[in-house]
Amino acid sequence: MTAEIYTEEFVIKELKTLLKELKDNKDFVYIWELFEERDYWRQRFSEWTKKFPENKEIKSDSDTIKDIFETRAIKWAMKKELDAKSTLFHLKNNYKWVDKHEIDQTTKQVNYTKEEWDKLSDEELDKMIKW
Repeated sequence: MTAEIYTEEFVIKELKTLLKELKDNKDFVYIWELFEERDYWRQRFSEWTKKFPENKEIKSDSDTIKDIFETRAIKWAMKKELDAKSTLFHLKNNYKWVDKHEIDQTTKQVNYTKEEWDKLSDEELDKMIKW
């Protein structure tokens, strides 16, 4: 049986190291760049928050790393240093971005019979007008 390498203590220390490296290197835009020189794959990063869901420090540092990368992608795309379409694809796939959906809420269809209309109170009619 092998000893567990990715202990809670290791993960906390490693996330601090990753966060410092990320803050020191403003050229990193994609998360995998942090893991190119590591002895483990980028996938480990995703596993850590699942493995230690109750640890607020792990969650906070992990979220901060993701937020920095998300912000950098947006910033670089807006400065036209990254292709906008590729960046949007990246944000949708990695940061849960979605296209904005417009819904017309100005028209509401109400199908009441004449008898039902007659039974509505003034207050109920006022509410319907304010829709």
